[in-house]
Amino acid sequence: MKWLFFLLPFCLLAQEPFFAHFDAPEGWQIADPSKYGRGVKIGFIASKRKIFTPSITLTFEKVGKTSLEEYLKVIEKQNRKNNYTELGSLQTKNGLAHLIQLDIKNQWGVIRVLQAISIYEGYAMIHAASMLKEEFLSVHKELLASFKSLEVSPIWSDPLLEKKLESLTKCWKKYCATSKGDRKTLFATPFFQNNQWKPFVNYVEKELKLKGNCWQLLAIKYIQQSLLESEPIHKL
Repeated sequence: MKWLFFLLPFCLLAQEPFFAHFDAPEGWQIADPSKYGRGVKIGFIASKRKIFTPSITLTFEKVGKTSLEEYLKVIEKQNRKNNYTELGSLQTKNGLAHLIQLDIKNQWGVIRVLQAISIYEGYAMIHAASMLKEEFLSVHKELLASFKSLEVSPIWSDPLLEKKLESLTKCWKKYCATSKGDRKTLFATPFFQNNQWKPFVNYVEKELKLKGNCWQLLAIKYIQQSLLESEPIHKL
């Protein structure tokens, strides 16, 4: 049940109307969620033993009707001092993304940042990786493979999961309608956690291992936020 503790306490941000996920590099570990910046959905690090270790994150930023070209111009303007370099297009499972590179100087040396950026349903999806510049050649193939794996797909991946989600949602709505307190408080109560949420998370952890830990954690977070916002869990 380790992921339960990653989810609480939580910060409520607007939920994007789609579910996106990717394959993290093999052997990488989930980064500490308490250190995520605004809009970061998930992060992985290569090692917990290094002061600065290669990392990869997925961030969403609501941009409305802003085009990819317009968004990239803003990124370029903000990073003129960081050796902003355009590397062209990258084919991902969700379509074309635009790949850029930055070299940022800090106390650890020169940090190389790769970002695969795309626009989807009014959101910028920023798939970013950072590493020391001298480590770039040793990890860049893994990072590009991870970038290419990004996709938007349904959470409703099998009939049993669909039934469990429908049951969870039904119980949650009934509990909210018959109990006092805001949604955040009700979600954290022992009654809901022990009878509904923990069994559901346990199912995802044990029965859906083949989908990978990135998919599992993002799915749990997505469903949690959908419940808290009283939004339907979208069938894509």
